Amino acid sequence: MNATTAGTAAVDLVERVVREFIDDSSANSLGGAFREPAFCNPLVGYANGADPLFPALKESAGAGHWTPAEAFALCAGEEVAPDELAVISWVLCQTQATKADNRKQDLYPSERWARARIFGQRGNVELHRIMIEKLAGAGIEALAPALMPQFAVCRDAHSGVTSSWSERHVAYVCGLGTFGLSGGLITAGGKAMRLGSLVAKVRIPPTPRPYDSHTAYCLHYSLGTCGRCAKRCPVGSINAGGRDIRACDRHLQPTTRDFIKAEYGFDGYGCGLCQTGVPCESRIPRQLDPARRPAPAPAPDDAHGR
Repeated sequence: MNATTAGTAAVDLVERVVREFIDDSSANSLGGAFREPAFCNPLVGYANGADPLFPALKESAGAGHWTPAEAFALCAGEEVAPDELAVISWVLCQTQATKADNRKQDLYPSERWARARIFGQRGNVELHRIMIEKLAGAGIEALAPALMPQFAVCRDAHSGVTSSWSERHVAYVCGLGTFGLSGGLITAGGKAMRLGSLVAKVRIPPTPRPYDSHTAYCLHYSLGTCGRCAKRCPVGSINAGGRDIRACDRHLQPTTRDFIKAEYGFDGYGCGLCQTGVPCESRIPRQLDPARRPAPAPAPDDAHGR
């Protein structure tokens, strides 16, 4: 199988596995009495391991952020040229029921949202494992950087919270969305979602990035309007300068953890108020969506335009 054929086969396999997870997998579940899926409407994007944005993430996402080649070498024990690798990123959108529930909240997450964060994310982890197994069956080695034992989350006074592999930043490189004022990623399916990704030893054509800046889909940064996510934050962690990660983290744990245990009866944490009840909850805001922008007027021709 040549490189082009292998890449096409990999894309077909990845997108089939993601769709089967959404439509048929028992792992895509909120659990408990909520006999309904955690996620819907998946999106998938791809990037080449040699994309220059990956080493640039050491500046924007933290000095310890891996490049795809670094992650592959750590896990597989094999040095591979970056352009021989593909990064596969996916978006799993929250359901309408989950978003509607969380829209009503002003301090704590709804039970559906909390369940999606804990039990839905467990299903997302299982999706990573299924995907790695299916790719291996097709002769393609793959790994999930965020599930590697070497993966670490770091907290320091200068950078706040950083990690070895940021799903949001990776999805940005893979053409799936841009950042909003709250730090969340605004995708074609909105900001209320979960992310996952793999690094695979296969060449896949990269997904075009239909944006020209890392904040292109945010109304605040692009048009100087909105700021609704700041108003939704129950602890005031979002302002015109961005998000205070530490304040957000303190609200998640112990505040929401204690509430979820007491009120919903399981161990977990979550919030998501800044991802719901906002214009980018379920879509790119209409004014900024490349798919909705009017086509430019045709240039005048020489005979009649002047």
